[in-house]
Amino acid sequence: MFLKKTPKAKGTYLAITESYYDKEKKATRQKTIMGLGYLEDLKKDYPDPISHFEKVVADMNQEREAKKNSVVYVDLTTALSPGEHSLKNVGYGILKYLYKELQLDIFWRTRTWNLSLSYNIEELFRYMVISRALYPNCTWNEAIEKGIYFEESGSISDEDLDSAFHVIVKLQKDLQKWIYEHSGSILSRDTTSAFLDHTSYNFSIPGSMPSDTQPNAKRTDSTLHLDLLTDRNGIPIAYDLSTSGTVLNQSVFNAVKQLKRENPRTRFYNTAPVRPEEEPFICNGVPADGYIYGLPVHTANAEFKDWVLKDGYQEMKILNEKHQTIPLLYKERIFEDREKQFVYYHELQARQQRLARESSGRRTGLKLDGYTAIATDNLEVDNLAPYRLFSGLRHMEKIFLDSKSQYDSSATFIWTPDKINAHFVIGFVSFTLMRMLQAKLDFQFSMEQIGISLQRYNCVQIAGNIYQFTYYDVILDACEKALELELHNKYRSQLQIRRLLRY
Repeated sequence: MFLKKTPKAKGTYLAITESYYDKEKKATRQKTIMGLGYLEDLKKDYPDPISHFEKVVADMNQEREAKKNSVVYVDLTTALSPGEHSLKNVGYGILKYLYKELQLDIFWRTRTWNLSLSYNIEELFRYMVISRALYPNCTWNEAIEKGIYFEESGSISDEDLDSAFHVIVKLQKDLQKWIYEHSGSILSRDTTSAFLDHTSYNFSIPGSMPSDTQPNAKRTDSTLHLDLLTDRNGIPIAYDLSTSGTVLNQSVFNAVKQLKRENPRTRFYNTAPVRPEEEPFICNGVPADGYIYGLPVHTANAEFKDWVLKDGYQEMKILNEKHQTIPLLYKERIFEDREKQFVYYHELQARQQRLARESSGRRTGLKLDGYTAIATDNLEVDNLAPYRLFSGLRHMEKIFLDSKSQYDSSATFIWTPDKINAHFVIGFVSFTLMRMLQAKLDFQFSMEQIGISLQRYNCVQIAGNIYQFTYYDVILDACEKALELELHNKYRSQLQIRRLLRY
């Protein structure tokens, strides 16, 4: 490792860097172990930053050499304590890396410095966002208190949690704008096309808080409509909530205006699970340039079913849940010179649909299981964009529905306006982080596959401050290369893990 000094427009940037040999490309490459910051900024804390960090690098190199042949003594008589959970997740650190790259920690520090809070709202928000992405079946309290992460979080009272939801909701418009503006430094945002997805969710809100004397307080069923604006790669830009025709914020409209200023040629499309009877506006009178919607294969007319079942499919390779290479079949056609239609066949989806049929006793339509059809009036769209967009949006809906169901089933949890709004803020940021990671990995893997790999990237303490990692796969290997993180080590010290997790 060495101290790399890179001249940039803002000044000299310091980073601890390591050279290694890439066997695939047969060339020497470099990866950043730890970004330190700009020289002038570091001088505020260190009289001579270069000398200081060169000594730090020397100590790290010395520590690495010493650890190569460390002898670890294990006390074989050590007993487990009741309730002890020794396996700690470190995979969340990959999402935390993107979270830090978006400078969301800075967002919370600068937006809440003047608030007298008895808790760390940035840490709380980070835990809730990452837990929503990796463990959507956990409630907020479970995610924070479960102790599954390598970093230990402090406990938080229900009063503090309610206070945090109020602050999160109050700043959600600024948060959406911050994420979009800072995401461009991490990956390229393709805004030549933008898509607006519409989804509805039902919530039961109490008219007044239930009490011991009034356990069955009047409740109001409320339907909230979520409008999610994404770029061409399905990475979120902004969202709005509305109920009874009233829009609760103007984030989508403001984002549309900004996109029009940045790129007047941006085309805006509405997405829908089925073809709309009439083409709706994007928002506030802004007309849509087109649509993209799902075609129901099993209930389609005979002509369409015949086309679906005919030959003419092309094949591309994707990975299944076991990281085995399997084919995804697809084909396309221009229908009546007005619409481009796509159909995709996925064997895993076919098996799942057949199992669902067998469990319900239905036997009709088996030939059409596994097929997904999508149509758009954009005749120039490529064959993978619709599939990528729809699979991402369905994953987002699953995140919202799974987590909502978990709260609905909790006897002590009661939805309030702040909790409902915070539910969407946290889900939006969680989905954005997962989608960005998927894009960093060139969309080689589904978000479900990425989530499973991050859940399995765990370590266990074997002695003292030495930990053994228990899982590694092709997705983690791809994360290591794309994000220039060191993830393949089987054994690590506590200090090394802390550096990986950036705390």
